[in-house]
Amino acid sequence: MSNNQNQASRTKIVLVHGFLDDGTAWDDVRSLLGEDFEAVALDLPGSGAHLNDEGPFTLHRLAESVIAEIDRSDNPVVLVGQSMGAQLSELAAAARPGRVAGLVLLTPVPLAGVHLAGDAANSFRSLGGDADAQRQGRLGVSVSLTPRALETLLASGIAVRPAVVAEVFDAWNNGDTAGATSSAYAGPTLIVRGTGDPFVTQEVIDAGVLPRFANARLVGIADAGHFPHLEKPEEVTRIVEDFARSFDRVKA
Repeated sequence: MSNNQNQASRTKIVLVHGFLDDGTAWDDVRSLLGEDFEAVALDLPGSGAHLNDEGPFTLHRLAESVIAEIDRSDNPVVLVGQSMGAQLSELAAAARPGRVAGLVLLTPVPLAGVHLAGDAANSFRSLGGDADAQRQGRLGVSVSLTPRALETLLASGIAVRPAVVAEVFDAWNNGDTAGATSSAYAGPTLIVRGTGDPFVTQEVIDAGVLPRFANARLVGIADAGHFPHLEKPEEVTRIVEDFARSFDRVKA
């Protein structure tokens, strides 16, 4: 088999980061994925390589980046979205249902949002440029971040312009009205949470995520919080690979 044939036969996995992050949050998972996968870790508008993008930074604007990556693929893809990235991945999957073989929602913020208000909302909105607050925030929702993983998150977060931080927070916090009804994506969906995550709790999953999907199952990762892809990358990689390979087994 030629290299071109090998490339064409690999399953494409699109990795979508969360609030304050960029594609580097997926470095460990990307390095661990088997050679039969093609992994693409996006930098969303306002982050990473796109720090200087202009707004507006709405959920639908951010989801357009995911949709564009789907449209660049000849074959159906597997979307993996973490936290806010789960909202964007669901919107993209709903927009391109025939092009998304499966959806992985990792520590997902519900599409309807969480609707924090008052001091809680202001603490998120004011994170831009505040390294100490970002450090405490990351540590407060994680269980087993290594110092290296924490520095990876801080490097991406501190680079995001404060005005963008505030606007992106409002986007995921307010959510989308589609989150109030059953998901428009009916394909295979895997919901993954860190069992120690104090932000996306089991109650959040049960109330605002799992019941919305027609073809979903839930798995937990022990000793992980809100960032399992950095806290337990080997476990996240295994889960994603097994999920992606299950489609080939069904075809066979």
